[in-house]
Amino acid sequence: MSWGDVWVCGAKVRPTIDADGPQPPWVLAGSIAREEKDFIQAIHRLQNTRDSHARAVDFQLRVHTPDVALKPAGAKPDALTFEPDGLWVAVDLTPAGRDDAPRFVLFTQRVRAVTQSRRAPQAQVAGTPRPLAVIALRGRARSGASALEWAPRPSRD
Repeated sequence: MSWGDVWVCGAKVRPTIDADGPQPPWVLAGSIAREEKDFIQAIHRLQNTRDSHARAVDFQLRVHTPDVALKPAGAKPDALTFEPDGLWVAVDLTPAGRDDAPRFVLFTQRVRAVTQSRRAPQAQVAGTPRPLAVIALRGRARSGASALEWAPRPSRD
């Protein structure tokens, strides 16, 4: 696990994340960049204040597995898709070198694609695999709530 890893799930109810991180039915979908401005701003708001919340968070998911797709057409038969119903999303915010204390943020509602279009994969950054696709996503919140919340950090036995 590392900072920016994105996990998705298609279950009816959002599953929890235990002390070891996401377990099935969560699927490692890909990653987001540290430069995702809206996502980073939403995390700062979540960390620093109880009064101001990011009600919508836009970000680009760099998909690294064929098990996750934008829409069902053309996807693997058992792939998780963001359209039409959206997926639960969790993002790893574990600080580098701190595998003993994993930290995740969860979207409070299912995340959906912003548009029907898909960006072309970005050029490969040294040390990272080239993504299969880059999907523009938006996580939203109910009125007066935050789009993000911290995953509980249960203690290890």
